[in-house]
Amino acid sequence: MNRLGTPLRALSAVALAFAFAACGSSSGTPTAAPVSDPNLIITSSANGMAAVQTVHLEITLSGSINGSGLGSAGGVLGGLGGGSTLKLDGTTVTGDVDIQKQALHISASMPTLMALSADIIEVDGYMYSKISLLSQKYTKSKSSAAALLPSVAPSASLDISKTVDSLKSQLDAAGSKATLVGTDKIDGRDAYHVTVSVPVSYINQQLGALGSITGPVSLDSASLDYWVYTDSLYPARAEIKASSAAIGNVDVIVTLTKYNQPVTITAPPAGEIQSGG
Repeated sequence: MNRLGTPLRALSAVALAFAFAACGSSSGTPTAAPVSDPNLIITSSANGMAAVQTVHLEITLSGSINGSGLGSAGGVLGGLGGGSTLKLDGTTVTGDVDIQKQALHISASMPTLMALSADIIEVDGYMYSKISLLSQKYTKSKSSAAALLPSVAPSASLDISKTVDSLKSQLDAAGSKATLVGTDKIDGRDAYHVTVSVPVSYINQQLGALGSITGPVSLDSASLDYWVYTDSLYPARAEIKASSAAIGNVDVIVTLTKYNQPVTITAPPAGEIQSGG
């Protein structure tokens, strides 16, 4: 994995962890009672969502990646993006997830990288993926091989409560602190706004554990803001900012809406699937 892939993969993993914390089961249930403890807000948002069946997600990325800090990979990406710095502004990911049916449909766009776009559908045990730079048709594969949905939407056998408790213990030991800032509007609804400070040394330790072919990757600063709907205690939004003098800066925003609203996810028409798929 190159230097670009490692930090972006880590940031994406964090964003998706917030986005799909709803997909596990637990003994908790949502409550509309006012909450003032930021730690309780965070744990309740993860543990009280066993009833969630569908959710809509929107992810936006902004910032820039310095090609000079990425070695040979930076030269390739910089060339594709039209310069030594790859701009992330305008990058979006949108989609719907049907947890009960183990299905999803996600579309991504990165205008600054040769107008790159991608479309991914997982339904009925198969994954269909289409990437604009490679083909105008979908490739088809068994979901067990691609394993996208299971990785971001854990099955009911995963104990989210224990996972959250374990993660919280690690963050507490590292000196993490959650602070309730106040209440903001997300999708027209009130949402608790919590900031989470995590020592950058801990983050770099986790990045180092991921490994890198081209050398160690480290961040100079990072921050996390987290919003939770006050009426349901479901996750509403997470914003992750990270910067590195060598690599650049990234701002990732994940917004979750339309909980438990009907969604229809179907396979693409046969004429849009590559032959042999």
